[in-house]
Amino acid sequence: MFHTKKDKDNEAYRIVGLIGGFGFTTAGAIAGGYFLGSYLDKRFDTYPWLTLILILLGITGSFIEFFKLVKKLSGENKKGHGDRG
Repeated sequence: MFHTKKDKDNEAYRIVGLIGGFGFTTAGAIAGGYFLGSYLDKRFDTYPWLTLILILLGITGSFIEFFKLVKKLSGENKKGHGDRG
């Protein structure tokens, strides 16, 4: 199967999009944990425990998403090399 320059460019843009989306997901999860934790800490007078717990949950979720992304990209990379004969 022949791959054109356009196919390679489209694939590069898709990968950049996936990685960029991961960055926003990570920032959102950590920031969400911070803001929600701060709000709950003020409401229940538990500073800093809920903030720390929710930030750590955001970081953990980000690592899980990172490993899913790596697995997806490495699986597609293996498939792409298999059909080049």
